[in-house]
Amino acid sequence: MLTKADKEKILEELGQTAWDVDQELVSLSTRIKKQDLPRLRIDHQKEGKHRFFIDSGESYIRGSQQYDYLKVKTLKAIVFDEQQIRAFWLEDDNHPQCYAIEDEILGTIPVSASCEQCPESIPGFGACKPKVRLFVLPLFKKVMQPMVMSLSPTSIKPWREHQLKLQRSGLPPVAVITTFTLEDCANDNFRWARVQVGIRGIVSKANLLVAKQAQQSIGRIKTRVILKDFCEAGDRAEKSD
Repeated sequence: MLTKADKEKILEELGQTAWDVDQELVSLSTRIKKQDLPRLRIDHQKEGKHRFFIDSGESYIRGSQQYDYLKVKTLKAIVFDEQQIRAFWLEDDNHPQCYAIEDEILGTIPVSASCEQCPESIPGFGACKPKVRLFVLPLFKKVMQPMVMSLSPTSIKPWREHQLKLQRSGLPPVAVITTFTLEDCANDNFRWARVQVGIRGIVSKANLLVAKQAQQSIGRIKTRVILKDFCEAGDRAEKSD
C-alpha cells in the first residue's frame, strides 16, 4: 500500500523528470480492456435504516475511501442509459455460469437456448436474477461523474411504472431529473430497501450535453456483466455440497 504522501511525492517527481502524467493516465485507460465506473449501491439494514453509498473500488492508496455513505434518503440523478441484464451466478464464483444482456445470451455455457425457456429464470424458483442496470449522473456533487446503479428485482416494477409515465408524457428518461427514494420492506426472513422512482423537474441544456458525452463513453462496460452488478444479498445462488 502507498500513503497519500507517497503519491504526492511521485507525482511531483514525475513532472520534474519530463513525464506527462495526464497523458500517461490517458494511455493507461486506453490499454485497459475492462472499463468500470463507480457504483451506486444500497446498504440494507436490519433496523430499516437503509442508505445509499458509492463504491469507488479498491486502490493502492492507504486511507483512500472506497465506500462513501450518503446522508440523503432521496437521490436525484440524470439517467442517460439503461440495460436489462440477468445472470445465473453461484456464490463465491468470479464469473457467472450464464448471463444475458437485453435477452441476448452471452455466457459460454448457456443453461438454456433462451431466457424465456430457462427454468432458472422462473421468478421465485430459478437462481437467475434479472436486474435493470442504469447509467446515471448523480446530482449531489459540483462535478458530475457517471455511475452505475443496478436495480434489484423488487425495484424493477417501480422503474417500469416510471417509464410508462414518461412514455405517456412523450419524454425520454434523460429529459427529467429522476428521484430514487428508499422504501423499507420486510418479510419473515429479511429486511431490505426497495427503490421508488419519481421526477423533480427537467434537465438543463448544459447537463444534457454532459449526459450525451457520458453516454458516448460507456461502450465497453455495456458489453459484459461483472461481479459488481450482482453483489447484493440474494443475488447469487448458494453452492450445494
